[in-house]
Amino acid sequence: MRPLTNGLARAAVRFKPSAFAGTFVALAMAAAIVSACGILLETGIRASVPPQRYANAPVVIAADQRVRYVIGHGDGRSQESEQVPDRARLDASLVATAARTPGAAAAAPDVTFPLRTAHGAFTGHGWGAAPFTGVALASGAAPRDGEAVLSPGAARAAGTGVGGRITVTAPDGRHTFRV
Repeated sequence: MRPLTNGLARAAVRFKPSAFAGTFVALAMAAAIVSACGILLETGIRASVPPQRYANAPVVIAADQRVRYVIGHGDGRSQESEQVPDRARLDASLVATAARTPGAAAAAPDVTFPLRTAHGAFTGHGWGAAPFTGVALASGAAPRDGEAVLSPGAARAAGTGVGGRITVTAPDGRHTFRV
């Protein structure tokens, strides 16, 4: 006596192949959606951006990176918000106000800007906020006009070192600095 294994399934595939293909596609898509949701959940649980540049600063003041606006009026009024398309910056006069605040030892603005070189992209920062970052110079003095300070990794990537030169393209044009 021969066992009847998968007879019904084979008959369904033979007589209605489109139903079998549709079921297979639906199950594959469901598995993909469940997997994607699991991956998103796992990244959300583990994702954290530790403070880096200002980890040792007692207070950091930054502009709100969302624009808020009111739609409607009266009882139908609601508040909406959207992410600003570029980095929102604080007014420079707030640095002086923060420095005069009782208990504040110092205040400095930090201007961050993108830089491009022949060796890749970098992020530039103004030197005034360097004391708040916990980073110290390995050698030399604070940069003067026409000079730049590079981290050891950035210096290696740019193929230069102390006393060398680096040419960067910044938002305001092309500049050459002594390292």
